[in-house]
Amino acid sequence: MPVYHTAAGTIETLEWGQGPDLFVLLHAAAAGPHSLSALAGLLLRPGRRVIVPALNRYGATLLRDETDRVRAHLDVLRACLDIHPAERCVLFGHSMGGLVGVLGALDDLAFDAMILYEPIVTACLRDSMPEEVALRDWDRAITTEGDIAAFVSAWNETPWDRLPGTVRARLAAAAATLIADIRAVSYQALPIDRLRDVTMPVLLLQGARSPEITHAMTARLAALLPQAKRIVVEGCGHMGPVRMPAAVAPHLNAA
Repeated sequence: MPVYHTAAGTIETLEWGQGPDLFVLLHAAAAGPHSLSALAGLLLRPGRRVIVPALNRYGATLLRDETDRVRAHLDVLRACLDIHPAERCVLFGHSMGGLVGVLGALDDLAFDAMILYEPIVTACLRDSMPEEVALRDWDRAITTEGDIAAFVSAWNETPWDRLPGTVRARLAAAAATLIADIRAVSYQALPIDRLRDVTMPVLLLQGARSPEITHAMTARLAALLPQAKRIVVEGCGHMGPVRMPAAVAPHLNAA
């Protein structure tokens, strides 16, 4: 994995391919860049590069400014785009990575299209809709508990006690950092009215079997983003890009 030393800090990436077109894949919280390796392999074609940066405090990535945990992840994306100029750039974001993508679009970062698999944008849920408030409360109750096992069981499709012991040990060892990330994502504010100014094409992918809150968020984002299209991916849950990359990759390759 190449490691880059930038003005923002140290950034580690996974990289494949060569060419003028670039795919940047952003991973979910508690997942890490290797979680998207299989998906990256399905995207390779002549003339295309695929990179998966480790977001802040994953792998060897460590930024100097961590004042805002989610914005630190955005700074990783910003640095990667500077390191890897391209004629055409498509951004894919999964879960937390999807939120980072939305923030990047609002900051006018240089990508041409965006594909988001269940971005965690709780700020788009409406206080005027009791059912959406209840869903947001469900999510925040999990993060407030500070229990990585409860989070994994709720979001990752596999009960904690069914995960391999090595995976449980890795997640438990990093629990403090992961919970801080998860809380930051859950409470991240957004200028929702500015979403209507995002003019790039946006494809919103939704797993059919995912938690109800993800359906509410992708449907709401599809209504707010002017060039958005929403597709439900049958058979997939929230970890579709990791667990079922062959079902997700065709939607990316069509971009």
